[in-house]
Amino acid sequence: MNIKIILLAMLVSVVSLPAKVIEYQEIYQKDNSVFKEAMRMQIKSEVKKHTKEIQDLYVQIGYQPIWIDKDQLTHDAGVLLDEIKLDKNRGLFSSLDKIYETLLKEEQLFDPAQTLKEKVALEFRFTQLYTKYIDTIIEGQKCDYTAETLIAYSLEKGSLSDGLNAIVKERVTYVTPSLQSKDRIVKESKELDTGIKMKCQTTYKTLEKMYKILGHQPVWVGRSGISTYATELFREIKEDINLDKNGTLYKEYQTLFTFEIPKENKKIVEYELKIAKLYKHYMEHLLYGEINWKKFQRDLKQHHRNAAWVTHNVVASPESLLVTAINEGSLTHVFEKAKPQFLWYETLLIALNKYQKIAANGGWESLPAFKTIKPEESNNSMLPRIRERLSIEGDYINCPETTDETDYDTCLLDAVKIFQKRHGLAAEGYIGKLTQKALSQSAEEKVAQIKLNIYRMKWLKRDSERYRIFVNIPAFRMYVFDKQKKIQSMKVIVGKKRHETPVFYNRVRSIVLNPYWRIPRSIIRYEMIPKLKKNRHYLIKNHIELHTGYSEHSPRVNSLKVNWHKYGRKLPPYKFMQSPGVTNALGKVKYLFPNKFAVYMHDTNAKNLFEKDIRAFSHGCVRLDKPFELLETFSTMDTKVDFQKAEKILEHNRKTPIRLAKSIPIDMVYLTTWVNADGTIEFRDDIYGFDKLQLSAYKTKSLSTSTD
Repeated sequence: MNIKIILLAMLVSVVSLPAKVIEYQEIYQKDNSVFKEAMRMQIKSEVKKHTKEIQDLYVQIGYQPIWIDKDQLTHDAGVLLDEIKLDKNRGLFSSLDKIYETLLKEEQLFDPAQTLKEKVALEFRFTQLYTKYIDTIIEGQKCDYTAETLIAYSLEKGSLSDGLNAIVKERVTYVTPSLQSKDRIVKESKELDTGIKMKCQTTYKTLEKMYKILGHQPVWVGRSGISTYATELFREIKEDINLDKNGTLYKEYQTLFTFEIPKENKKIVEYELKIAKLYKHYMEHLLYGEINWKKFQRDLKQHHRNAAWVTHNVVASPESLLVTAINEGSLTHVFEKAKPQFLWYETLLIALNKYQKIAANGGWESLPAFKTIKPEESNNSMLPRIRERLSIEGDYINCPETTDETDYDTCLLDAVKIFQKRHGLAAEGYIGKLTQKALSQSAEEKVAQIKLNIYRMKWLKRDSERYRIFVNIPAFRMYVFDKQKKIQSMKVIVGKKRHETPVFYNRVRSIVLNPYWRIPRSIIRYEMIPKLKKNRHYLIKNHIELHTGYSEHSPRVNSLKVNWHKYGRKLPPYKFMQSPGVTNALGKVKYLFPNKFAVYMHDTNAKNLFEKDIRAFSHGCVRLDKPFELLETFSTMDTKVDFQKAEKILEHNRKTPIRLAKSIPIDMVYLTTWVNADGTIEFRDDIYGFDKLQLSAYKTKSLSTSTD
């Protein structure tokens, strides 16, 4: 039996998957509750052997474990190691080398079978690393948190990432370099320093931090004129197509660019600080974009109760980048450093340029509502207007064979199919409701959509990993990249409305072959119990085991000896788990990246759903069209994955976890437009309504706000 036979067998679906993500979270929490309580008691017993800071930390959180779970290291342990790795790549935190390297090795050697005492010892070593890391960052700074209160905040919010975002200002201050050059930034300008200092203390208070680092020296202008830094700034703003040419920032640039350079010291200082303010505003735009994330998060809670969108603050600021630029003698490098490293960023700027030109030239005519048009129809008065519409966007190219523009000929059919494919629709040529909806979007709306997605990219996790997985939720696709090269792509099924797949970053740390499916209460109550009352052999027939606990190793219960008629609204005290096999709701393989949402990627026995164009059917998790092909790709990325050995394991039904030698970054992203490698500009429907919420948020954003 091979993978292909397994795939064919899995076309038959036995058990549906109508459970909420929150129920899977509850199962996960209950499965760990006994272990966590044992850990808590052991921590409370042994914490007195450690420093007062560590004792206070565990008192603050009620002695609960932070870094060690029942079967693995927690997500927070991974976040801590990942963030320190990124900082160490910048040449920071050399004092943490020894304990960090030790824990990296222990991460790989972690064994669920370790004794409780061994796990508690590892827990304390992680806490030592964490406290040293946070204490080093906030030392000498006015910070609202200590290492103890920050971990409590992180646990309350659900992730250490939230805690690190809360001290992003302190992190930026820590990574900000010192001014290296002893020479003047702008020659023959010393007499301006006092004026700059006084103005920063009164009129330009938002610039005080910047100029304090610079010793209140001028950067942009001196008595002999503007500096090279000002020239570079003006040029960058002029060429930035992502800036609204009618916006406040661009008008501010135009005024300062055409300003006659003053001769008096007082006016030179004023000009200097106005350019500095322009630089700060522009770098905030470049670093953070224009989405008001606080407002969006409030709106998200109000309109999408189960949805989540996790952002990652950039550990950089206009001030830190300016010091870097002065140390290097040019702003050019830091402009690039401020931009997202996301692989679709630059190509989406090219797409923006195209649609801005179309919009500037008047866009295209708005089409009235019309009945579905089928290929080969004739004498339809809408077809010439559709030809013109598709021609402006570049999908239709005039054909010499066209003799009557009211005929739905081959040339127009090809153009319609191209348009439909670019918009994620069935490329069949039928111009129905969904195609009409896509055609109704104006050029200006597409410009706004492209800009919005560019702004989103600025808040993705920034790292320099070789391999990276992306699940683009509105595209219903998963991609695997080796640096900038796409090495795999496949269809996926994502969460439906009200059970949206969360937008977040994590790392795939393990793979489970032949997984068990732990069945949530709603399915037990509304599906299992009624069927068991009619047929007490139902669980046996569907390969569902009855256990006393959520572990497959917990004692089994004979379902034939249970009186199911006394249960209904009242649930039995047992745990239902579907055993591994081709009928399992999770299929034959799942990919785990521990997270607070209890979301993961998995195989499925409902293969027919992948034939749909709009694939929002799950309750949050991501179902894979080709899970075994992904497994083979993992074998090329990680030495722990032996694909041939895995194939043999999959021929049987023994649960087999594989812990990766090196975790692989995974991003759940929400991009409704992007550009393919061949230059094709893709658009997708806003399936969750997030575009609408974010557009309403960033339109009201003030330029003076830095990271809101």
